[in-house]
Amino acid sequence: MRKRLLSLVTALVLACSLVPSVALAGEGGGTPVPITIEIGENGAPAGTSGTGWTYENDMLTLEAGYVYTLAGHAFGVSEESSISNEGVIADGTLSARVYNYGIIEGGTFHESVYNERSEAGAGTIAGGTFTDYVNNARTGTISGGTFNDGGNNNSVDSSGTITGGTFNVGVNNGGTIEGTGTFNASVQNQRGGGIILSGTFGGEISYNHNIIRGGTFSGALSNDGTIEGGTFSGAVTTTEGGIIEGGTFTRSSSVASNDDGTIAGGTFEGSVTNGDPDWNGAVIIGGTFKSTVTNYDVIEDGVFSSVVINEESGTIGGSTFVRSSIVKNKGAIVGGTFDGTVQNEQTGSIADSQSTSPILNGKVTNYGAIGGGFFALPIICEGGTVSASTFPVHTALTGLSIAETANAELVASFEKDSEETNCFMLKAAEGYQLPDAIAVSLGSADAPELAAGTDYTYDAATGAVAIKKGAASGPLLLTASGVPVVAPAPEPAPPTPDSRPPTSDAKLLAATGDSAIPTVVAGIALLAAGALAASAAARRNRRTHRR
Repeated sequence: MRKRLLSLVTALVLACSLVPSVALAGEGGGTPVPITIEIGENGAPAGTSGTGWTYENDMLTLEAGYVYTLAGHAFGVSEESSISNEGVIADGTLSARVYNYGIIEGGTFHESVYNERSEAGAGTIAGGTFTDYVNNARTGTISGGTFNDGGNNNSVDSSGTITGGTFNVGVNNGGTIEGTGTFNASVQNQRGGGIILSGTFGGEISYNHNIIRGGTFSGALSNDGTIEGGTFSGAVTTTEGGIIEGGTFTRSSSVASNDDGTIAGGTFEGSVTNGDPDWNGAVIIGGTFKSTVTNYDVIEDGVFSSVVINEESGTIGGSTFVRSSIVKNKGAIVGGTFDGTVQNEQTGSIADSQSTSPILNGKVTNYGAIGGGFFALPIICEGGTVSASTFPVHTALTGLSIAETANAELVASFEKDSEETNCFMLKAAEGYQLPDAIAVSLGSADAPELAAGTDYTYDAATGAVAIKKGAASGPLLLTASGVPVVAPAPEPAPPTPDSRPPTSDAKLLAATGDSAIPTVVAGIALLAAGALAASAAARRNRRTHRR
């Protein structure tokens, strides 16, 4: 009896466990049930209803919980024919509008598809072939499928999410593109919502009006939004307030920034054109530039390692130009650090601004005008003019130092025809004194010396050196040697007192017959006579007492 009860309970539990599965299948949960709907030659189903579906007034309604295959002929009786899907469309040919609230896994769609949301859930396109317009709503997802041009200039509008698929038609993205999608036609990344995180973009030209943070772009791109990342090998044009803040631009790419575009970051292995002869407002404020840069507007920051052509309308106000760089300046240089070669053309100028001063550590050839800046090497003038500049002052000092510039770079200013001077102060080290004369030459010990009294003055009493600014036309070398201070000869030491006892001195004096000896001997004799007299008196007193 006990065994029968146990078996009954087990069977009841098993039966109950099966009930939810059946219910879920009918309600769209669990494993969907496969359903095949036969479509006749007229484009309509063979009946008006079946398991999970109904057909009425040219509308085919597919319920949740089923996987549908439309077999036979293409569905679609007229232009009014449509499908409302909350289940899964696995296969079939559909020549009718589709409102997808469920899943599309396969099939061929020759009319518009609207991937939307209902109470049953959000629409998903995971597969299929589409030859007409597709709208992916804000809550919709496209994770697969092939989207082709059906000859009617169709496109895909998406404000939802695209994570996959192959798009051979234009895509207007107002949502998010990420994942592994392939876009072989134009992509419009719409302002106010479009974000591209990844994907492969090979369209002839695409447009970014919002944000690109990743992806691979081999076609052209017009940018008036923000590029924060991605890899680009085609032509990129930044216009109308567009910004490039990051990304890698390969050797095959070309980047043009004009009409107030901004380059603030990124790595540029291909050519870059900043600005346009007919526009103002383009600026480079960051980035790494490894190929030719042509500047019509403003360069304020960045790292440049190749050729930079600063056109007549261009201004360089900052940036780092490494040793391999070559700057051809036709415009203005008012800032920046130049470790490479600079060629200042006839229309070019190099000068200080109110807030910056260019530092030129490499070779400078001047055909134009120089009115400021620091130059580590002599300027090679080829018909150009130099009215003002600053040069380093090198020193060759022995036993001396420059007092007021112990922790600062030693420089001298050049001002053409100026009577003002660069002032320095020599300081003698311990054990030295200031020399009577020094030498100042242009650049090195072998270079011509400046004339003492005319080009510079030196005060041997104070160590003050004044070099005329009009004479400091290149790097200077100040040579001077301190005079060692000779210490005076030491004075002879006083005699050391004798430490022997007085008796030794008395014997020495007696041996030499000094006059002090008799006096000492007489004193001793008197003391001895007194002792003898006292002894004799004592003896007499003892004799008298006995009597």
